[in-house]
Amino acid sequence: MSHSDITLWQQAEGIASGRLDPVELTETALTKAAESSSVFISILDERARFEAQQAKARQQAGQRLSPIDGVPIAWKDLVDMRGTITTAGSRLYDAPADQDADAVRLATQAGLVSVGKVNMTELAYSGLGLNPHYGTPTLDRSGPARVPGGSSSGSAMAVAQGIVSAAIGSDTAGSLRIPAAFNGLVSYRPSMDRPVMGGVHPLSRSMDTLGVLARTLTDVMAVDDAMRLGKVVHRTAIAASDIRVILDTDALADPFISEPVRANLLAAAERFEAAGIGVIRRPVAAIQDALAAIAKHGWLGGMEAYAEYKDLIDSRPASDFDPRVRDRLLTIKDATPDRVIRLYRARAQLQSELAEQLDGALLISPTVAKVAPELAPLETDDALYSKVNLEALRLTMAASLLTCPAIALPTGSDSDGLPTSVQLTALPGDDERLIRTALTLENLAAG
Repeated sequence: MSHSDITLWQQAEGIASGRLDPVELTETALTKAAESSSVFISILDERARFEAQQAKARQQAGQRLSPIDGVPIAWKDLVDMRGTITTAGSRLYDAPADQDADAVRLATQAGLVSVGKVNMTELAYSGLGLNPHYGTPTLDRSGPARVPGGSSSGSAMAVAQGIVSAAIGSDTAGSLRIPAAFNGLVSYRPSMDRPVMGGVHPLSRSMDTLGVLARTLTDVMAVDDAMRLGKVVHRTAIAASDIRVILDTDALADPFISEPVRANLLAAAERFEAAGIGVIRRPVAAIQDALAAIAKHGWLGGMEAYAEYKDLIDSRPASDFDPRVRDRLLTIKDATPDRVIRLYRARAQLQSELAEQLDGALLISPTVAKVAPELAPLETDDALYSKVNLEALRLTMAASLLTCPAIALPTGSDSDGLPTSVQLTALPGDDERLIRTALTLENLAAG
């Protein structure tokens, strides 16, 4: 088994036992990063080698900083790292950061090795992952190239291509969950009060979160803990008999849902039931009401993003931007203040309604409606791009608007081998129960 085929915890355990060398793991990751296409925006050779050598010395001295000390990871390029430009996937910035973001500092405190900063949609404002400035990373599959998902495109590709075992991304409207769904990975969008956001380039400050993409939930949570706490927390899975989930039948009836996505989710629900998990099949009106509010008043994240970047848009020529991102931001410019206020009020009301409707259960629904679409048609047809982008974001937006934590888990694939995914959602602040439940559901979901 090669270094790129194993999980983060397998790498960590190999380092602990002396079977794996963090310096060798890092050199392999650096080589694969340099050979990859459009995955990395900057590769941090000097920093990564220094951190790996320090991790090796700690291991030999029996003084490891955490159970994952010495494991290489990558960061989405909207997170400040000392001495590097935080591009946010654009060509608009040229000043290096003078210090690490808080999450980077804490992850380093746990001994993680930072290999580099990865590609993303410009300003984190798309669910498909295209980038005209740095290229669009893709996975080598049979058939036509597919979109990587966004905006954390490089994070997903760094893991899916086996460069690193985990990568940090962000999620505002679905930017962790969508690339996880399109590539058969796991991701976790935390509640708003969990991630440390100092030194992270903003998009929508009331919905921006940091999270992790990896192959397993235990890998995701180890890195999430490290960049939030500087240490790794041990968790136990909740017993299947103590779990209740609601399968949102309205989501399954959505006309955008493809048959493979629907069939794989229903099959996963049957496996949950067979394992003793309580599965309740009924509509969850608060989710449909959230989608209706977005359709009526617009996307709150877009309104906050336009406020964030209005001065930049006004002061820089259009040619400096990805035209798809700029055009989408400009569609928000005429949003009236009452629409923004209505969305903030709707959020509070719908959070209360969701709590009442879930009644202590967690929610399961498709993460995205379809498998990853083909890349080429979207690069040449802006109208199609806009339509497909909104379709990709639609099902993840509701949890984001309501600031709910959510986990995306693979549920299998379609006849072409393209992955499908289930989204497990909890009420804001109920992250630990969500995580411990997902630990039980993960293998069952995949079948």
